[in-house]
Amino acid sequence: MIYLFIPQTGDREAIDIRLSALENTSTTELITIYNKTQKTGIVGVRAQIHGILALHYRFNTVFGSSPIIIKDQFEVSLQTSIVPVGDHWEFEMA
Repeated sequence: MIYLFIPQTGDREAIDIRLSALENTSTTELITIYNKTQKTGIVGVRAQIHGILALHYRFNTVFGSSPIIIKDQFEVSLQTSIVPVGDHWEFEMA
């Protein structure tokens, strides 16, 4: 699942709004949100990618890493589902 994100006017503000909404989200809720998004997949709606990028930034703030990959600042992709492990997360083994 890869989305080619080409920044447009207003993206930063849209991402900031979604990031603010995640500010008080617990670690368990963040993992649940990621897994739900991962299960749905990237459907190509710009608003969805704003939410995914906000989730990525929040994961980095809370956990120090994110299961969302941003390559060359433009390719955004979701990995496999994750599970909580202590105060961090790891990829779920099949």
